[in-house]
Amino acid sequence: MDPVPSSSSVPSTSSVPFPRQPRPRFGPRSPGQRPTAFIVSDAGSPFFHHRFYTEPIALHANAFDLDFVDGAFSAVPHSMTITRPSSPAPTMDFSIINPPSPEPESDPGPSQSTFHRPRHRRFNTIYGNPSPSRGMKNIFPRLWGALSSPARKNRSKSSSDSFVFNSYLSYADLPPLDGEEGELIDDEACFMGRDGASATSGIDLTRTLPPELCVLVFRYLDLASVLACQRVSRRWRRLADDNTVWRDLFFRRDGWAIDLARPTAVPPATPSTPDAPLTLPWRRLYRARQTLDERWSSPAFPPQTMRITGHTNSVYCLEFDSTRIVTGARDHTVRVWRIADGACLGILRAHTGSVLCLKFERDWDVHPGGAPGLLVTGSSDRTVRVWDLHALPGGTVCGDERAVLSGHTGGVLDLRVDARWIVSSSKDSCVFVWDRATLALHRTLVGHEGPVNSIALQAGRLVSASGDGRIMLWDVASGECLRVFEHLRGLACVEYKGDTIISGSNDSKIKIWSASTGECLRTLSGHTELVRALSFDPASGRLVSASYDMSVRVWDVRSGRLVREFLRHQGSHILDVKFDARKIVSVSFDKTILVADFSEGLDADLFV
Repeated sequence: MDPVPSSSSVPSTSSVPFPRQPRPRFGPRSPGQRPTAFIVSDAGSPFFHHRFYTEPIALHANAFDLDFVDGAFSAVPHSMTITRPSSPAPTMDFSIINPPSPEPESDPGPSQSTFHRPRHRRFNTIYGNPSPSRGMKNIFPRLWGALSSPARKNRSKSSSDSFVFNSYLSYADLPPLDGEEGELIDDEACFMGRDGASATSGIDLTRTLPPELCVLVFRYLDLASVLACQRVSRRWRRLADDNTVWRDLFFRRDGWAIDLARPTAVPPATPSTPDAPLTLPWRRLYRARQTLDERWSSPAFPPQTMRITGHTNSVYCLEFDSTRIVTGARDHTVRVWRIADGACLGILRAHTGSVLCLKFERDWDVHPGGAPGLLVTGSSDRTVRVWDLHALPGGTVCGDERAVLSGHTGGVLDLRVDARWIVSSSKDSCVFVWDRATLALHRTLVGHEGPVNSIALQAGRLVSASGDGRIMLWDVASGECLRVFEHLRGLACVEYKGDTIISGSNDSKIKIWSASTGECLRTLSGHTELVRALSFDPASGRLVSASYDMSVRVWDVRSGRLVREFLRHQGSHILDVKFDARKIVSVSFDKTILVADFSEGLDADLFV
């Protein structure tokens, strides 16, 4: 072996003598032959620096089993490399490479070469470049490209200022390598064990954690992430399909609600315990509710309609729950209908005038013990009547009149009921507040100058709307008027939910107000005649309005957008309207009740 040329520029760490080995005979290298020598820095760093120092190349015992690493002055045993997918080829910019330090003028290397060719003749012999004029670029074309990549500027793992030849490198200490492109993998989960065996490039945590913890993690994901997890593997799909995951997704949706106490025909996920909430098929319910919302806003899907007849005169008011509709009419009767098929379940007769308003306790017969339900009705005969409703075998309903509340001097136009109060408004411009427990008159609210056509009650506060064009906000307990809203035109209906007051007027406009500031937030235009009835769901922001123009319109209160309109919905003036997640129910001057159902073919029995 030729002696090592002495040079003061060679670091002291590289001055350790290399073991002398017999010189192999070299011939032309075949295309598949691997390099038989490797280049590393004295600190084991695979990064390039601006000077080259030449040392004799010691041939490793397994030199022909080495893989030369593109982008690093080193070679590693083939068994220790990891093959990764090919990386995109970087754009070569040779200007980023620092020019080498000047060599003596006697150096025969090319004057324009960025790198100075090592002058050891064995270097050229081994790598097949006997011509000094070709330079290093032709010796290592792939190495040159990797060194020229802009991505190398961001690498800062090197602590050495020069490269030397070193045969005593611990390959297990090197960073992971890309066997295809020769790039160091700094940001991917691949590694090599020190025993030289390659390791997996990722770990499926769902196989290392208990299923309960995996499901808990999945419960924090949104819908898009859950759907993506279903496509990973069968195991991930089973976890993403867990019933609790879809239950949480359901209840995180704005405006979605479900009545867990309501009997349902939806088959439970676990038949052994059909009444437990977790046994409901939440994924099916989520899909059904999503489809239901799409039907509400899609003109391509007309709702299934059912027309109910039986009243002998105009129908003024209605309420409904999951199984029944209760209506009051000009024929002096209150009638109870089965919502599924429109069958009449009972008729209550006591009023001597038109039944103009009513409120009843929803789904009263599902409570344990069969306690009677509460019904309150108001009439043009100036009375408020309180009833006890009973569900009889076969589904029929009867009502026992408990009390008659008198005091109004005009027809009772609207009613509201909560856990503490029964409130009635009248054509006599007054609002009466009754104690629900004792049925005694608690207070009279006076301030309007016209008939109080509509009222709304919430958390001890009352909103009243009058034909005098004013809306008044009251504290029920004290009787204090807190705020007055001027609509300027006569008001026919009002809703009060949260901080939102919505009013309908005979100017065909709907106005949305802030209860706390008194500001008119938005005006909704579209109806062409008096807006007679409103129904509002604050959770979903959905508003349904009905008008004397015979139309029903669906609005998005948050944006003020008209979502859907049903023109000539009934044959005459529409006098009242109510809705839930599945249907719209309206009553008209034409004596009919119209049910528009969007849930045909869906598991929607529990939606509220």
